[in-house]
Amino acid sequence: MDNFYTIQSGNNNFINKAISLVEAGEEMLAFIALDISNFKYINDFYGMQEGDRVMEDIASFFFINEPLCRAAYGMGFDQFRGIYDVTAMSKEDFISYLTQKSHEFESMLSTRYPLVYNHVYIGIYFYEDSNVDVRMATDRSNLAKKAIKGMFNTNCRVFTENNCKAHYENMHMSNMFMHSSVNGGIELYIQPKVSVSKNCVVGGEALVRMRDGKGGIIMPGSFVPVLESIGLIDRLDKIMIEKVFAFQRQCLDAGKKVYAISVNVSKQEFTSLKFVEKIFQLQKKYQIEPDLIEFELVESTFVNDLSSIVETISSLRSEGFRISVDDFGAGYSSLNQIANIPADVIKFDGVFARDSLNTEKGRAVVKSLITMLNDVNYKIVFEGIENQKQLELVASYGCDTIQGFYYSRPIPAEDFVNKYGVSDSLT
Repeated sequence: MDNFYTIQSGNNNFINKAISLVEAGEEMLAFIALDISNFKYINDFYGMQEGDRVMEDIASFFFINEPLCRAAYGMGFDQFRGIYDVTAMSKEDFISYLTQKSHEFESMLSTRYPLVYNHVYIGIYFYEDSNVDVRMATDRSNLAKKAIKGMFNTNCRVFTENNCKAHYENMHMSNMFMHSSVNGGIELYIQPKVSVSKNCVVGGEALVRMRDGKGGIIMPGSFVPVLESIGLIDRLDKIMIEKVFAFQRQCLDAGKKVYAISVNVSKQEFTSLKFVEKIFQLQKKYQIEPDLIEFELVESTFVNDLSSIVETISSLRSEGFRISVDDFGAGYSSLNQIANIPADVIKFDGVFARDSLNTEKGRAVVKSLITMLNDVNYKIVFEGIENQKQLELVASYGCDTIQGFYYSRPIPAEDFVNKYGVSDSLT
């Protein structure tokens, strides 16, 4: 087929051909996006030459020698885009046709490369709306393909607003984050930590908010899970960590009262190469005493992946930085490991305040846990306290440091300084 374009000849040829096909209006068109799972393992186990052979086979089988194909584009590696003429068949028949082709191709690869399990994923967008730009049509086929990645019992997915909504929203949110991250749209908020006995602020937790570009604020629950799922959470970590160091420096330079501030770090960032080196560079850059910075890791990291983080924790703690176990009790706590966790602070998840403090058994469990943690010399912070009754119960059990709406919601870093930078008093 003359209309197969490689990455060298560029995407523009494919787009131009797509435009001409759409403008001609002579055929019912289906845009497709195709890739194949575990392609890298063919390179790893059988060599780069075999990997190149598979790419050539995909191009030939699905596009070059496919009579329905009108144009196609090889993007490099295992990514392909194409346009099929489906005038002579129903949508259901076309889906069955591509599914059968996928099974045949998978069978061939299985015979040739028995050490690798390969699965073909194809996203389909039927071009029926002339108001849709061809680039958008191509993007929609790609979204449909992404919606079935990891579903090894499915080869094809047709784009609809409903079945690709989550992926579309994720793409939109990730794009917004990338724009915000380079345009000052990532903002530092701080929620105070309060000593009940002293009735004063004793620290704070750094929390993130994102501007939507229209003056609105997006809460972390809307974008942090997206960043985790697509592997961008480490970019947010880097931004927030440096913001905390810079905030502490600003407070010191302005002669304001300075509190230890904790900041959440994902496992992805905490276990990355040179994480400790980056932290020490930030400390040197901003000249911040290490006991003013605390790194929070979720409980599951300590329980399930402790061996992978011990060295990093030891390096940070040896220099005076503090480590805390965040969301303690949110999952399945391994109590037999608690005494051996190399951390300074245990933070009770808000689920304890919402649920456990409302029942007699729950209160007994909370009281016992606080006693146990005090006995092994952890500092304790109780999150999610929203009313006087919860406060009195937790304090009576031996936890003096509270974080929750009862005292304050997270507030912009500037407001935190204005409110507590001169005096830590709550009155």
